[in-house]
Amino acid sequence: MSALDQLINQDAGVMPYVRFDRVPVEDAAASRDAGHYVARDVDFAYVTPPYSKDVMKHKVESWFAQLKVDATNGRIPGEWLTKYQAGYEAWKKGQELPLDGFPIKGWGVISPAQQETLIRLHILTVEQLAACNDEGLRRIGMGSVDLKNKATAWLKQLKKAGPATQEVAALQKENSVLKASIESLEKRVQELTKFVELAKMSEPAQAGIAASDFLED
Repeated sequence: MSALDQLINQDAGVMPYVRFDRVPVEDAAASRDAGHYVARDVDFAYVTPPYSKDVMKHKVESWFAQLKVDATNGRIPGEWLTKYQAGYEAWKKGQELPLDGFPIKGWGVISPAQQETLIRLHILTVEQLAACNDEGLRRIGMGSVDLKNKATAWLKQLKKAGPATQEVAALQKENSVLKASIESLEKRVQELTKFVELAKMSEPAQAGIAASDFLED
């Protein structure tokens, strides 16, 4: 049984939460040849079971290889692999990972504080909240059953309301994704601006460095 199988068995049908990160890892052979520490960038997937705080760390390359085997053998839905791959490609481009459902963030049925509580538990969509199991409800704490009931009722109402309401929900979701992407871009611009300012302070004699040079790359 693969590591992902163990996660799935804890709450069948709910995709584990995954985030990606790039960290430096020593290249032992290169370090020996060079006579000093040499590192290379390695991408990792951090996998969290539904409604849990446990995290499993995997190298992205080997993790996707195992996912392909699991999908081929029917251990996981094939669409999970596709969604994780899309999320990884989005992450590499500096974009927010796409959500499978209507985002909790910005969902007007509950308060901002409740939204933040759910997001910290990796309950990122209304669909995940509606499917929350007993362990998830326990972690949410007081008012968890009411939150789950609101999510369930809201999704049922959305389904009954017809294409017009669903279109509005889709537009709201798209707006939430665009807002997150804009925030990510603004953060990158701020970081690049600081980098340029530091470069000018450390090398005043050099000229021709502009923020546009970095942004174009």
